[in-house]
Amino acid sequence: MEMTAEQMCALNELAKVIAENNRKEAEAVEGYTEQLKAIAKVRSLFSDADVVSALDELEAETREKIADELSHSRSLNDEYTELTGIEPKED
Repeated sequence: MEMTAEQMCALNELAKVIAENNRKEAEAVEGYTEQLKAIAKVRSLFSDADVVSALDELEAETREKIADELSHSRSLNDEYTELTGIEPKED
């Protein structure tokens, strides 16, 4: 399909927005990973069963959030590839 310069520019702008959203997903994963680290530190300082139980629940919820962000990232990568036709390099 032949595209005008304006159409190509608009597609590239959309691809840029998708890439930026993917970067934000990666930042969220970094933040949640730091949260897991903090949970582990707090857990090492407490032996109270109620506190440990609450931390276990918080850790599970945090891991679920990471999984969600990774899923979003995969979806954004697929959208970028579909939009641009640029495939990830196979190693």
